[in-house]
Amino acid sequence: MGGRTVGDSDILRAPFQRRAFGAGAFLRVVNWHNTPQARRGDLRAQLTGYLARYDPVQPDDLDRFFETGRWPLDRPGFIPAFYDGYRNNVTVAAPVCEELGISAWFFPPTGLLDVPPQEQRAFAAAHDVTLLDEEPHPPWWMTCDELAQVSRRHVVAAHTATHAAAKEIRTLDDVEREIVRPVRQLTQLTGRVPPAFAFLYGTPPVPGTPAGDAVLTSGVRYAMTNTALVRVAD
Repeated sequence: MGGRTVGDSDILRAPFQRRAFGAGAFLRVVNWHNTPQARRGDLRAQLTGYLARYDPVQPDDLDRFFETGRWPLDRPGFIPAFYDGYRNNVTVAAPVCEELGISAWFFPPTGLLDVPPQEQRAFAAAHDVTLLDEEPHPPWWMTCDELAQVSRRHVVAAHTATHAAAKEIRTLDDVEREIVRPVRQLTQLTGRVPPAFAFLYGTPPVPGTPAGDAVLTSGVRYAMTNTALVRVAD
């Protein structure tokens, strides 16, 4: 499982953002992937530690920051981000967050939601998705219904369809499969456009590339990268 700090980041595109960052109004994004039951206590302790120093951030908080130039929270911000749509995110991570009063951000590759249990191990091997030895039996990923339930209390963001890297998305078919369709599916599933998008390996959306242009025109407002949360839509 493990938490990994991705970045203390604002987007230095305007003077008010630089001033806010200098005043301590910054954002820490922490990634988790698998959250097995055996490490539930570790996850709770990690989240509790962050909550002692940071305020959880929602998309509306970020929107207000960019609209007003004022950090809307009392303390620096914290986004707990859970990647890859693991079923233990539903059975462990979401309940722990709810016990602590946190609305977390979940980034499921939408293609994983429909893979039959008997095909999941092969799919994981083909798409750089890690399975845990302590969870030897499928299903390893949440279903569409479970994700819809998670979305009632939490943020659901896009993470391609097949756990794809930006450099792998070159053609119109790639764009449709990995960006357009996942954003559409999550919008239909949750009732709102996903506020953020993340590629495998945390690369930013680069303008002028098929993948980058598709994200920039998808309707999402933010991109999660390995070093920053980036505002991509006004």
